[in-house]
Formats: sequence, C-alpha cells, structure tokens
Amino acid sequence: MPHAQSIPPHPPARRSPWRRLPGLLALAALALLAASTARTLQTHIAGSFVEDGAASVLKNEYIKDVSEIQVALNVWGTIHHTGYPLFAILGNVFTLPLRAVGIEPAAAASLYALAWGAVALAGMAALIWALTGRPALAALAAVVAGLARSIWIHNVVAEVYSMSLAISVVMLAIALWPAPWAGAWEVRRRVWWLALLGGIGVAHHRAVAFIAPGLLLAIGPHLWAARDRWRSILFPALGLALVGFVPYLYLPLRAWQDGAWVYGDPGNLNGLWIEFTGREADRLVTLPGSVAGLADNVESVARILIAELTLPGLLIGVTGLGAAMLGGPQRRAARAIGLSAAGPLLFAMLYHTAVLPEAILMPVVAALVLGTALAVDGLLARRPALAPALATGLLAWAIALAATHTAYIRELVTEPTGLHTIERLRFVPREGKPALMLPWGPRYAAASYARLVTGEHADILMVDHKADYPDLLARDYRLYTLPETFYTYRPPWPTPYGPPADWWRERLGPLHLTSAAPGIVQILSAPPLAETTDPPGEALAYGIVQRAAWLTCDAESIFLHVIWGADRQPDGDPSIFVHLTGDAPAPDPPNADSRHPVYGLVPFARLSPGEAVRDDFTLPRLPDKTQVRFGLYEQAADGSFVNYGETVLPVAGCEEGGR
Repeated sequence: MPHAQSIPPHPPARRSPWRRLPGLLALAALALLAASTARTLQTHIAGSFVEDGAASVLKNEYIKDVSEIQVALNVWGTIHHTGYPLFAILGNVFTLPLRAVGIEPAAAASLYALAWGAVALAGMAALIWALTGRPALAALAAVVAGLARSIWIHNVVAEVYSMSLAISVVMLAIALWPAPWAGAWEVRRRVWWLALLGGIGVAHHRAVAFIAPGLLLAIGPHLWAARDRWRSILFPALGLALVGFVPYLYLPLRAWQDGAWVYGDPGNLNGLWIEFTGREADRLVTLPGSVAGLADNVESVARILIAELTLPGLLIGVTGLGAAMLGGPQRRAARAIGLSAAGPLLFAMLYHTAVLPEAILMPVVAALVLGTALAVDGLLARRPALAPALATGLLAWAIALAATHTAYIRELVTEPTGLHTIERLRFVPREGKPALMLPWGPRYAAASYARLVTGEHADILMVDHKADYPDLLARDYRLYTLPETFYTYRPPWPTPYGPPADWWRERLGPLHLTSAAPGIVQILSAPPLAETTDPPGEALAYGIVQRAAWLTCDAESIFLHVIWGADRQPDGDPSIFVHLTGDAPAPDPPNADSRHPVYGLVPFARLSPGEAVRDDFTLPRLPDKTQVRFGLYEQAADGSFVNYGETVLPVAGCEEGGR
C-alpha cells in the first residue's frame, strides 16, 4: 500500500508589523489630551482682561461670566439669563463633595464643566466606534475635537457650553446608533429619549434646538414607518420635552429663600420671565443691516473656524465631511451630522453678536471632526493599508492643535485680575460697617467669591451698581469702591477718564471722594473735613495745604499716604509728583505721578475750604531706593516745570504692614 504523502502545513499569513500602530497612536493622543487638559484646568477665580485691543476683548468674552458661575456653583446660586437652572443644581451637587475633600471651589467648578466635556467627547468616540467598528479611529477623532480651541476652553473653565455640547452629542448618538430599529417600540424609545434630552437641552440653552434638522433626518424614515402609531409616540414625547423646563422652579425658590447669589429678580413672574426669555440680550439679537454686514459675519465665522481647527485642519474637516456625505459607507449618518451643523452655522452668520459665536459654532467643529472620521473609515474600507498613515495624520493634527492653543488657553485660565481684586480687598478699612461697591461683572464676582465662597473677606458687604447708596450711608455703612469703577461710572466733573457724567449724582446727590487706603476710594455724600484740633499743615500753592504725610510698606511695596487740604478755595490746579530715589534724586526714578488727587479723580480746584482729602500712592520696594520725594508741580507757558515744595520721607522709617 503506498504511503500517503504528507501535506506540508500552510504557512501562517504574515501579519503587518504596523497593525498595532493605530492603537498605539490613539493611546498617545489620549495622553496628549489628558496632559493638555490637566495643564490648563482653571484652578482659581477667573480674571477678566482689560479690553484694550481685539485679542483682549476676545479673551474677555470667553471668561467674562466664569467668575459669576464659579460663585453660583458653590453657594446654590443662580446664573444670568437664561438662568441655566439644571446646570446650577447639578453643579452644586457636584462641587459639594470635592470641596469637602479640600479641592479649591473654583477648581471644583472647572471640574464640573470638564465632566460635561468628557461626556461630549466620550459620546463622539462611542458614536464613531459604533458606526465604523474602529476604536483607534474613534479615540483619535475625539482627541482632535477635544483640542479644538473653544471645546478645549469650555472643558477647563466653569461655563455652560460643555453641557450644551454634551447634550447635543448624546442626542446625535441616540438618533444615529446603528442598532436595528426593531419595530415601533424601538422607534418610541428613541423618540422619547430624544424628546426628554431635547427639552433638557433647549431649557439649558436655546441653541441646542439648532441641531434638530439633523436629528429629524436621522429618525425621519423610521418615524414615518411607524406613522400609524404617531399619537402614541408624539404626545408622550411632548410631555417628556416639557419636563426639561421644570428646573426653572429653582430660580424663584432661591429668590424666596434669600439666596446669597441670585441674579436679577426671579422671585416674581415678570422677573422670572425676563430671566427665562433673556430679554436683557434683545439688543444683541439683530440681523446684519446690509450685504456688507453679512459678508463681515461670514468672514468672522470663517476666522473662528480657522482658529478652532487651524487652516489645514478646517480644510481637512470640510473635505472629510463633504466626502462622507457624498459617497462614504456611512453617508446617511454623515448627512444627518452635516445637517445638524447647518443651524448653528447659519445662526452664527445671521445673528453674530447674539451669543458668543465661538460657543455657538462648537457643534459645527464637532460635525467636521465626526465627518472626517467617517471619511477616513470609508477610505480604510477601500485601502486598509493606509491605516498607519491616516492614524499618524490624525495624531499630527491633534499635536498641531495642542501646540497652537496651549499658550493662549494657559494665559486665559491664569489671568490674575480676579486674584488681584481679592488681594486688594485686604486694604478695605474694617472700621464701622464696610460696604464695597463694584459694577456687576468679573471683579464683583471675584470679590464676592472671597466673601461668600472662601469666607476670607466675609466681613465686607458687597453691593453692585443697583444698590441704594443713600440707604447704605443712612445705615452707617462706609461705602468704598475701586478706582477702576470710575472708568464705567464717572463722577460729575471732568476727569481724565472722559466728559462729565451724572450717574453718581443721580444716585447720591452731592458726591465727594477720598482715598481710604491704597487702591480704595471712599464715597461720601458730604466733604471730609479736617478736625479743628489738627495742625494747619504746610501751605504749598494756590491755597493748597499738605496736612500730613507718612509711609507704610510691606515686602513688595511702599505706600505713600498724604492728606491734602485747602485753607481757601484753590485758584490753581497743579499736578502731583511722587518719586522713589536713592539719597540723591535720580534722573528717571520709579514714580507714581498723578494729575489730580485720589487716583486722578478729584481736582485740587474742587476742594472746599477746610476739606481734608486723603491720597495714596504705591511704589515698588527696591533695595537701592531709600527715599520717597513728592510735591506739586505744573508746566509753565514756556515749557519749563515749576515745583511747589518737596517733601522727603526716608523708606527706612516706613511702618511695616501699615495702612
């Protein structure tokens, strides 16, 4: 019997050495996202930026409301229109245990926003994975979206927009999830979930409604197939949508409870309606008045999208979404995603100033990244060998976004205006009952954070521009503010800040100002008068008298305190020089010169006989500077300078820690 020939075993198929590369690159991208987020998470009270240029204005728009939200999320407060009640309720629940374990309250509020951001990015990754079956692609695309500028910013600061994006993404995932739409029950279940989340989303932020066309495109065929059951589907859906507005009861409830931080007047129906509708912003909801205005809006939207994704990234996103919509294996999903972005895009072009356009365009950015991922999936279906190259390209895009945005976002989250405001509160005199007036805004919120949240300045009553100042003074409060306030609300006489204004006079009647401490202005309804027992002081010029002068200091600064007065109505208005020098005058010493006393707010010519106005100046503490020299001067007609006396105070004699 012949021996059977043995058949050699089939050699195993050679596996590509690059097969693991996409997964490894996805892990590297996730590490990049985690590191970038951790490095830029805002951990202290937000600043505000001085609006002195286009870049500063833009940064201020990103963070102008953050400090308000940082307070509201830690004291069961309410937020500006349109209220965001569910965001506030869940935020206070979220921050409470974090504060209990020692996390800074401001950082806890940022982590709350990050939690919503994580939901949004995880939802994007889950949807891509479900549609394509490619986990590495899902992770890489989610990282690219997470490093887009506005999505990144709103994941690391306490703002409402990460919740808006999270709700929008989850709704897209429900509508596009590839599990079979098995019968009417599956249609009902998806529609009801969409109705519930849609009501919650629109109640949270009205712009969530803009993605509705994309959702309708996704579920429309299935809803039409179940049209004989519409009544049983749509009526319950309407009720579920209305559930999202129930949290608005939180606003009047906190007002009735005299909550520590309540925006507006939601305790009555009119105030609640104003808050609910956002009527305060009606002036911003305007169409462009001309074709040129519309063109400007379109150009601005294009610049924003370039800033979000970089110019090459925007071109990739537009090309990818377009390709996925036209011919990819997931073109139906891509079309729904593209249509969901059309509403926000159109709104940003037509009503560009109504809401922060960068935030409104976040769903557009997400759609471009989702579309690109679907286009990559279609390309890999035809050319699997391209997987390493395409994964490398997505990682390079993520690295480019991180490199482009890190410095900008770091500057944004570390801007110290809020911290500086709190630091200055230590100068507010504590005699009597101190009340600090600041206009509603970032500085007011920062000061309130120190009073209501951390408690470090709990003894100062905070009041805003709507307070009853005569009533406060009648109740023996001492009313203070910061000099910057007068950039917004000007005193009723000409100052370097602009023409006369009646704002203060309308609220106080007679108005008088004096410095109460370095960087602190006291607001009075009567002129501060010298004590009859005080020495007459040194006569300088034009009837102006220097009644007293002394130095105090701390580790970093020297503070000069001067009491000016008048023995008659001054008939001149000289300027003040304040120089920090060595034992001999220096040609260019550090100085704190001022055109008028009290931070430039009170001309000498306004002083009345017997008045005593305090003036404070801050100079740096330098090892080679030993004297503070100050006095009055003016420029003569021939251009020369005339000094009226000079007082020299030794730095060595300053009182440490004094005020």
